[in-house]
Amino acid sequence: MPEKKKKEVKQEEVVVNLDSLGVPIAIIIAGIIIASVIFFTSKNNTANPDSDKKDDGIAQDDDTPAAGDVVVTLGDDPFLGDKSKAKVAVVDFSDYGCGYCQRHSQETYPQIKSNYIDTGKILYVFKEFPLSGEGQIGYTTAHAGMCVFELKGSSAFESFHKSAFFTETEAALKKIATGLGVDGAKYDKCMSEKRYADEIAADREEGSKAGITGTPGFIIGVIGEDGKVTGKLIAGAYPYATFESTINEMLAK
Repeated sequence: MPEKKKKEVKQEEVVVNLDSLGVPIAIIIAGIIIASVIFFTSKNNTANPDSDKKDDGIAQDDDTPAAGDVVVTLGDDPFLGDKSKAKVAVVDFSDYGCGYCQRHSQETYPQIKSNYIDTGKILYVFKEFPLSGEGQIGYTTAHAGMCVFELKGSSAFESFHKSAFFTETEAALKKIATGLGVDGAKYDKCMSEKRYADEIAADREEGSKAGITGTPGFIIGVIGEDGKVTGKLIAGAYPYATFESTINEMLAK
């Protein structure tokens, strides 16, 4: 009989000396020890079932949008659509470091644009909700977008918004901006003056008061004469059908 018999369970080693114990007793004790190791190892691995989920501030898909009326303003933010015709607005709060925001921009927004913006039925308003602070690239990208809007208008901003997700450097941001026809010197001046820091802070505060805690978040509602938008919060990157039904609901009011 070997001097020692080893049993290994999930990288934990149990050694039973069978020479110092009677064989039946040794087997029983070894079984108890192994069962205990398996139990506690399994418990440690399953104690936190959400431990592998990322908490990155991104609002993910859900089954239903949030209920209840909320109010935001059109403000002076970038927008697309005809203000003289549109009865309803979609107000988009997003972050350039948000994968779900990018997915909305690429997959859902084009359908909204062709069916509702281009037909004059709605305004689509872009508001900044950077999850990073000043000096970080996500925040810098938000500021760059506002400079593009000031210097080249809504169409250039729309293209910038689509292209700038996950841009890694300020040089790359400037390349996108100048590629859209923005004057480089004027862009640099706008950025160095931090001209839109207050605007970004106001957008974030407004979004938070409306119930937005992550990105993307949308308010879809009826435009009042005072420039306020009263409607529903959609907290997450929902499929086009959700936007379609909510927009149609607001248009029917």
